[in-house]
Amino acid sequence: MGYARKGSKFRKHAALSAATPGFTTQMQFTIGDGYKVDNLFYFLFCDWKSSWNLLYKPIDEKEKKEIDKIVEKCNATSIHKIKENNIEIIHEITSIISIPSSSSQFCLDDPNLTKSVQVSSLKQNATKCVNQDLENVTKNVLDQKSSNLCVPISIATLLRFAIKNDLGFENKNDYYSAEKILSTLILIVYPRSMAGLNLNPNKKETEFQLNEIELLLERLCKKTYFMETGWNIIRKIHYKEERQPRKSTCIFEQVILHENFVFSRPLSVTGAYLLQSGEVLFHQMTLDRIENHEYVLQNNQFSDDHPPVIRIKQRLPHYAVPHFIAHLIYQTGNNIEVVGNIQNVLVSERHNMNSNEWYLLPHAYSITLVPESTVLPFVQQVNIYFEIIRFYYF
Repeated sequence: MGYARKGSKFRKHAALSAATPGFTTQMQFTIGDGYKVDNLFYFLFCDWKSSWNLLYKPIDEKEKKEIDKIVEKCNATSIHKIKENNIEIIHEITSIISIPSSSSQFCLDDPNLTKSVQVSSLKQNATKCVNQDLENVTKNVLDQKSSNLCVPISIATLLRFAIKNDLGFENKNDYYSAEKILSTLILIVYPRSMAGLNLNPNKKETEFQLNEIELLLERLCKKTYFMETGWNIIRKIHYKEERQPRKSTCIFEQVILHENFVFSRPLSVTGAYLLQSGEVLFHQMTLDRIENHEYVLQNNQFSDDHPPVIRIKQRLPHYAVPHFIAHLIYQTGNNIEVVGNIQNVLVSERHNMNSNEWYLLPHAYSITLVPESTVLPFVQQVNIYFEIIRFYYF
């Protein structure tokens, strides 16, 4: 989707090198078509805002039942069959589906909406700093350049670790590379911008590339009304099931960093950096390990002043927004936050924060993949059942 050019080689999705976030098919930028999606059809019978919410907003069972009632009134209970390539059901729908609770937060309202996006630009423009001093995450660090893709890059890094560590998956031929996981995250699982994979977008486009870490993690772990969990979509990057990671459940957990924090697996962390001008920059990074009481971080926006591997002393204060610290001082008389047995000294641009120095926010996130329980074949279950009966009754 989102690309037009004459010639037979451009009539197949797999031959294209461009796509539109939210409308693209997986085969346009990964190895195959393990997850089949034709989202364009949903926009034919849902209003604009509802379409984006039904496609990309994570929901629970209660919210699903409420949406089911609205869909039923439109005689559209068969809409999920579109996934099976059954588009004839569109003729059954009697009215446009509109969800009153739809939020504009999930809509992709970029002014560049009608323009195509060079998906191949990631491969063409990407640069890496190789063989870095990293032990748990990839040693080759992708440079995000002037893009705002630090959040999905960090999540892709954690997911790649979990695929290997939790599932014991061997990534042969690099089918599940960080780049392919990243592409699927921002073009299919949770698209936020028409700038897509562009590493050098214009200033207005970068605003739309921003991702909120918890929203992206929820989308990764939960289903939406129309789509599977983000992890299950990524798991199907390869079209052959025997070459996919094991079926599993994706879980994310929030932890609190502190001076005595014990590292167990890589984390996605947020860094804060105070410029001389007084502006604070926020940047998502990946905690690779703790060594000699220092956080060792993978940084995807590197320069002469900010290398691909950043070290921050574990004893340093953590960043919090000024009004939170002001309220804390008003309540307790100091800038020390206490959560259970954890104590953290907090700083901000108005409270003792040094310029040109990295500080971490206290909240960090991990991703774990839990393999599904092995289910015995039916014949084997029957045999075990009769063995139990024979043991007790004969």
